[in-house]
Amino acid sequence: MIESHPERYDRPTIVLHWLTAILVIVQWIIGRTTGLLPRGPLRVDIWSLHVLLGVSIALVLVARIVWRVRRGRRLPGVGTALERAAASFVHIGLYVVLAVVVVLGFANTYVHGFPLFNVLTLPGKQDMATILRVNSWHGFAANVLAVLILLHTLAALFHHYVRRDGVLRRM
Repeated sequence: MIESHPERYDRPTIVLHWLTAILVIVQWIIGRTTGLLPRGPLRVDIWSLHVLLGVSIALVLVARIVWRVRRGRRLPGVGTALERAAASFVHIGLYVVLAVVVVLGFANTYVHGFPLFNVLTLPGKQDMATILRVNSWHGFAANVLAVLILLHTLAALFHHYVRRDGVLRRM
């Protein structure tokens, strides 16, 4: 079945989707690799960038939700009822888990007492057990998000290359 669903989402929905995707991928890479760097100004600067990108993701997420609720274009699902339910579950999961990652990221920054670019030190709770616990939850939630993104990506590629139904072209 080729191009059976040629409709496209509106421009703001598409831009916010891909902006979220890029920011989350960059954040996940920073989160998984920066700890490998030696302690010092470069590491603090990269973690500071991670914090600022986290704030950006929070703002983009709020914009996405507001746009989707108020004006975003809705397109019909494709596939069987089970496939549509799975897609809906994964999409809701992406929003919820992303919000959890953002909230835990803010909590993580707070409990660390983070030195933002070594210029402004955010207040923190210097209790190492709490710092490690919140950091662990944030990392775990980020990995859950990565798994959901992988499932979402694989489904999009399946629709594009196997089903050839135009679903990927909508976004």
